Amino acid sequence: MTLYAENISIQQSEQAIILKYATLDFYEVNQKIEQDIVDLIQKNTASYAYSFPKLTENLRLKINSSPDRLLKFYTFDVGGGGTMGEFSSYVQMKSRPSSKLQAINTGYILNIDQVKMGTQPIYFVQSYYKGDSCHGLYQIQAFRMHAQALTPAPIFQTKNKKQLSSIEVDYDCHYDEARQGSYIRVSKDLKYVDIKLLNQNSQPTGQYLRYARGKSAFQYQGVVN
Repeated sequence: MTLYAENISIQQSEQAIILKYATLDFYEVNQKIEQDIVDLIQKNTASYAYSFPKLTENLRLKINSSPDRLLKFYTFDVGGGGTMGEFSSYVQMKSRPSSKLQAINTGYILNIDQVKMGTQPIYFVQSYYKGDSCHGLYQIQAFRMHAQALTPAPIFQTKNKKQLSSIEVDYDCHYDEARQGSYIRVSKDLKYVDIKLLNQNSQPTGQYLRYARGKSAFQYQGVVN
């Protein structure tokens, strides 16, 4: 099958999924939607280059790509429609686009950054976990490729020298109802990762815990504004 024919096939299959679930309650069928889309991606080698515009618009599929365009992330809303959120994410690799997608344990993916440590790219995945109507959790995770799989990379070195592959910070809307506070900052030059500092009542302060890029890790540097 030619690439053009594959694209037509994907478009037709995408439309078929839209029609299949158009009149049904999303939260009753969203896990079935997830499986149908995963199956569609796995069966089509052209899926890596396809943007799935109708699924992202109508069935809440969120797609993010790594800056080097070698990784494509899919996030599905699989929650029950209540105040809490539940999300399911997968990564697709350009080197094997029609292989089985790799599930990754993360929240709703917000952004992907990429930095080179040594000779290997490190991917920063920022996500949000939705708790009850007013609480949540922001997270940044570091991943690297190993043996054709995306694996956690423990490159955050804490004040006590502990190595972490992820850092989380709580969110409480009582202190940021408009959700405008920047809880995790990655500098444009990728030299710093800043984590919002909270007080003992989980209230954000005006300061951040800074992790600065070194030769092999982002090392805790101190508190900054």
